[in-house]
Amino acid sequence: MRFWLKLIRRQLGRHALRTALTALGVAAAMLLFVGIESLGIGLDHALRSGDSARTLIVYRKNRFCPQTSFLPERYRGPIERLSGVESALPIKVFLNNCRASLDLIAFHGTVIDDYIRDKKVVVVDGDIERFRREEQAAIVGRDFASRRGLSVGDRFRFGGVTVDVAGIFSAADPATEGVILTHLEFLQRAGPVDRLGTVTQFEVLIDDARDADRIAREIDELFASAEEPTDTRPKLEFLGTATRDLRELLRFGRVFGFVCVLVVLVLVANTVLMSLRERRREFGVFRTLGYGTKELFVLVLSETALVTGVGALVGVGLAWGLLSMFPLSLGVEGVAVRFEARPTLLLFAVLLAVGTSLIATIPPAFLAARRRAGELLGSV
Repeated sequence: MRFWLKLIRRQLGRHALRTALTALGVAAAMLLFVGIESLGIGLDHALRSGDSARTLIVYRKNRFCPQTSFLPERYRGPIERLSGVESALPIKVFLNNCRASLDLIAFHGTVIDDYIRDKKVVVVDGDIERFRREEQAAIVGRDFASRRGLSVGDRFRFGGVTVDVAGIFSAADPATEGVILTHLEFLQRAGPVDRLGTVTQFEVLIDDARDADRIAREIDELFASAEEPTDTRPKLEFLGTATRDLRELLRFGRVFGFVCVLVVLVLVANTVLMSLRERRREFGVFRTLGYGTKELFVLVLSETALVTGVGALVGVGLAWGLLSMFPLSLGVEGVAVRFEARPTLLLFAVLLAVGTSLIATIPPAFLAARRRAGELLGSV
């Protein structure tokens, strides 16, 4: 065993530049692959996190961006009096962009204690009482604070809205950690918004998910003839519509993920073919010394697996490090989707790279390993 390990190390070191370039090629492919799939995991998490099955979103009818959805705050009372409704949370939303953006800035103005309870918000740094006392104070989601380098005591300004960071919070729903939470009336009176008594949407929590369609229908019928009619949908459906562009982008990105796998296949196959062509006489000597097809075949596969495995580990390690140090999220219509590189994804990427490389190696390795000593030693 030690002899084989020494032989593999010597062979890879004989062409150090080729070995390094092959490993780096695999690393680059896996870095891109993990980046694309981490967005897919984040999107799935955003669509399924929280108590989505029992939540309805009440929006202004025929409006598709939070900046254009205005509903009277007084709708809360009639909604909560409907049978099967547990609570209705009014939320005022102010965004920097309704379309897909890598730097989503989302202010949520709401009834603070209700939002904290319903979203399971926990202040991990700062003073929640200061936030409750001061009108201009805000608490910032952990994800957004990390992206913007904000800490308690800082002042943040965007689009005419200025807030003092009183705390940083975590939440059960990862999408919530990408927002800036303010008092409802403060955001309603803010310069660029300035529509007191209006909210963007209501998040309605119902007792039984099986009643979702009935309650949504009753809410829309209740305000059908009002000045501001509503469009009520289950949260999963609402999020699915809001992230439609993002899902199309992800579908297109996964084409590149497939290309990454092909790159590994072609790169490794080319490297193995070059190596085997140069090592014909070496294989002939091994044959003369009594080594069989199986031993030579395993030797080539081991070399390939080692180079590809190291390259894949570098790629996924780099992806994990970058996403840990520089958290990325992609926002669309106020929904923040975080890139999530989970351990299972990293392991799958390494196994995929190694498995693909072995598939590319098997045909040429088998053909080279089964040739006879005389044929190999006689070749140029």
